[in-house]
Amino acid sequence: MLAKSVLKAFKSDANNNSDIALENGSRIAVIGGGPAGSFFSYFVLQLAKRIDLQLCVDIYERKNFPVFGAAGCNMCAGVISESLIQALSIEGIDLPPDVVQRGVNSFVLHTSSDTAVMHAPFKEMRIATVYRGGGPRGASNVTWKSFDNYLLELAKSYGVQVIAEKVTDLTWINDRPQVHTAKTTHEYDLVVGAFGVNSPAGELFEKLGFGYKQPGGKKTYNCELDLGTDFVSNTLGSAMHAFLLNLPNMDFGALVPKGNYATLCLIGKKIDSEFVTYFKELETVKNLINKGDGAVPASCQCSPLCSLGAAKQPYGDRFVFIGDCGMSRLNKDGIGSAYRTAKAAAVTAVFSGVSAQDFRRRFWPMCKAIRMDNQFGKLLYLFVDLVKKADFLTRGVMRTTKIEQGKENSKRFMSMILWDMFTGSAPYRAVFFRSLNPRFIASFIWNILLAFGREVEVTPYHTEDIEEPSMERTDLGKVYNDGEIIVRQGEKGNCMYVMQSGDAEVVQIGHDKKEIRLTVLTKGDVFGEMALFQEEVRSATVRALGKVRVIVVDKRIFLKRVHEDPSFAFTLLQKMTRRIVNLNAAMKERRRSGREKLTLPVLIGEANVAPDNYESGTAIDISILGIRFLVPKGTLLGSKEDRESTEFTVILTLSDDQKPIEVKCQSRYFLDTEGGIEIGANFVDPDAQIYQPLRQYLKNH
Repeated sequence: MLAKSVLKAFKSDANNNSDIALENGSRIAVIGGGPAGSFFSYFVLQLAKRIDLQLCVDIYERKNFPVFGAAGCNMCAGVISESLIQALSIEGIDLPPDVVQRGVNSFVLHTSSDTAVMHAPFKEMRIATVYRGGGPRGASNVTWKSFDNYLLELAKSYGVQVIAEKVTDLTWINDRPQVHTAKTTHEYDLVVGAFGVNSPAGELFEKLGFGYKQPGGKKTYNCELDLGTDFVSNTLGSAMHAFLLNLPNMDFGALVPKGNYATLCLIGKKIDSEFVTYFKELETVKNLINKGDGAVPASCQCSPLCSLGAAKQPYGDRFVFIGDCGMSRLNKDGIGSAYRTAKAAAVTAVFSGVSAQDFRRRFWPMCKAIRMDNQFGKLLYLFVDLVKKADFLTRGVMRTTKIEQGKENSKRFMSMILWDMFTGSAPYRAVFFRSLNPRFIASFIWNILLAFGREVEVTPYHTEDIEEPSMERTDLGKVYNDGEIIVRQGEKGNCMYVMQSGDAEVVQIGHDKKEIRLTVLTKGDVFGEMALFQEEVRSATVRALGKVRVIVVDKRIFLKRVHEDPSFAFTLLQKMTRRIVNLNAAMKERRRSGREKLTLPVLIGEANVAPDNYESGTAIDISILGIRFLVPKGTLLGSKEDRESTEFTVILTLSDDQKPIEVKCQSRYFLDTEGGIEIGANFVDPDAQIYQPLRQYLKNH
């Protein structure tokens, strides 16, 4: 069914006669080399390769991302949501440890008088903190790498050319756009806007007159605090810290650990220097950012605008706008929005065309979905504002969150609402409707009543409240040690796994309780995917061979992405097909290496034939999977060469003092030979206990 939906989506595009389509040799300009630009370039060339379309892609980007400070920075907190981590792992994009500053496995919510800790689902690190550029100004002797540069280099590995010049103008000539710099002018078949709201490039597109207007912005403040590795580990841990404080100017505030630094990010209507100073002096905040010798000065700071979400007319003939300059989520997951819009634009350009009609039909629905989701986000932030202003509601939130930590994930309503809202791991729409669950509402009201009017003691935060996993803090996913079971045969599953590092064996338990090794999984392999498509138990056990790290992909996240973008399943289908090819090759080799020649009398009978009427034949060889034998011509079996595959019973007579072996078989072919009709058959039970006893018999005779 999954394959049909993918093919149907591609077929509908193939039948679409676009007025403006990309052809072999078409040129694409991408204005901006951040995540949106790199994602688009990577996907458009990858998709074009699948249909043998040769494209040339130029990215215009002046920043040198590996450089420390403002020269390489894209002014962002640098948090990558777990839903994006999972999607990228399936796409084949794995974030290496030297790009990930810290893997986040928990979320700490701070009020003026209390703290509450929320752990990640599955207790694994699936949120990544990164530096968009080279890192804070003045940093030295560092081992990390820039996230934006990693994506840009990934795009370059597919053939993208990077032009490190400022775009000075955009014009039209011969119904095609031209991109001008101080040194060159180039004509293109498609121009992709992938710049941020702080870039002046938006004005160049607005003057072209096709209706584009870049999104509005909201004031933010970001600063890097050099707290030292020990202080970050002991005070902040592997947790993202959010502040639920009644401050009118601030919509959202968070402290994000990154190696020996921490990034303070504030978003609001009036985030100025006076407010920042006041915020840092709050007792709740001081405990997290002040070392013993007092306040730590910011190594690097900026006050950029963040996108309010929606551009007007983010597409036109031969133009499309992605990421912050096109459509992005409110306050959260800007990199995730860049990925989704970039992929949608790339799919449209390759499989549909590059006219305004094409983008309206295939690209705009993605933008509308994000825009509609932002409306639910606004409702949720209104409720958060209400909670911050009412102390009894704040206490109710904290009490509910703490009580839930001892419960299973499906019953942690408040915790999952806060986790998904503040980390951007789920759509606002899903979070909103989850908040309407009657069980959640009843629990929340009950805890409000219990907390109402009570004095609350100040509860200091301790990193001991966070359960640190036994793994490197820059690794993402879950680690299994040698011999540990990742999935067990016979258990129910609702997720799949992507191998990040190490090896794991896939074994199946036969009817004789013996293990059969089916294959060995390595980096990039996926397993457990059948649990995403049908309600079945695990068909095999996967066990770690040495240290193994895997990413868990949730069923809801995967199916949502496939619904949005059917091409998302293509990589998974490729992996599954490759596994089938390798398994077939292994089975053939197994048959070849395990086949035994023999000459033994057999009795053969179909399912509806009584044992007294079984026909005689001769077994000529046997393997672990099946048997070949000859029957005389003219017999019931020997006279029907063109019959369909059928099931029958074979009885092998070994000797007078041994009990005959009986086994059920399914015919594969009938072949007319000089010695009779040769029948090839598979054992109905692949673990039939005929093979080993028969090999032992042949060895002794």
